[in-house]
Amino acid sequence: MRYTLSLMGAVQSIERAFTILRALSLGTAGVTDISERTGLPKSTVSRLLSSLEHERAVEQTADGAYRLGEGIVDLGEALRLGQSVSETARPHLLELMEFAGEAVGLDRLEGDSIVTLLQVHDADAAVVVRDWTNEATPVHAVPAGLAIVAHSNRAVQNEFFAREYEPLTDQTMTDHAQFRRRFEDIRANGYAWVFGEFDEELNSVAAPIADASGRTQLAIHIHGPSYRFPNEADIDELGQRVAATAQRIEAQLLRG
Repeated sequence: MRYTLSLMGAVQSIERAFTILRALSLGTAGVTDISERTGLPKSTVSRLLSSLEHERAVEQTADGAYRLGEGIVDLGEALRLGQSVSETARPHLLELMEFAGEAVGLDRLEGDSIVTLLQVHDADAAVVVRDWTNEATPVHAVPAGLAIVAHSNRAVQNEFFAREYEPLTDQTMTDHAQFRRRFEDIRANGYAWVFGEFDEELNSVAAPIADASGRTQLAIHIHGPSYRFPNEADIDELGQRVAATAQRIEAQLLRG
């Protein structure tokens, strides 16, 4: 019962925080004005504004009023970037899907997770794989995560090695020294393979995509059931094909 009440309180706080953000989308306002716009008590508004300010979702002006903060702007930019990248990548992913006969996805690094922004697959296939769009997977157990981190700057790699990792299957790599050697191979090859490390019944290959500033936060991948993928296919040929597709997407994004 106590847990249920705590959860209800957390949900209510989130709803009220969004009510405040929507009120500030109408323009800068003080605590009293926000209270009047939202119908929330001033004490509640003040408390939630403090939390939102800590997360950079709002910021206080010189005269003590509040406005939407840089954190909200960053989220909006990330959303627009994700939509733009997905539109650019889609035809390339479809072409790769036709070549491989398996599901293909576009992924982004978000903290210690990989989030799939877009997945394309054959809806008429005899066995349709799960759609991972908007779902997060552990960075250490999927090839997109390994490919991105291997090609990222020292700060991103330091964050990766600052964490301890749990095995998801008997095949999952968790040892830091092994990761370092693996990253060297990924950089040399231009792609990363994972065989049953996230799910014993899934195999996947991925290659990274860099942005205009040289940061690597995106990747594309092919994944399929282990009983049929990669089957008799040449894993290096598949890897090279994924890497070449990633390079074409990267070049198109750089051209704008």
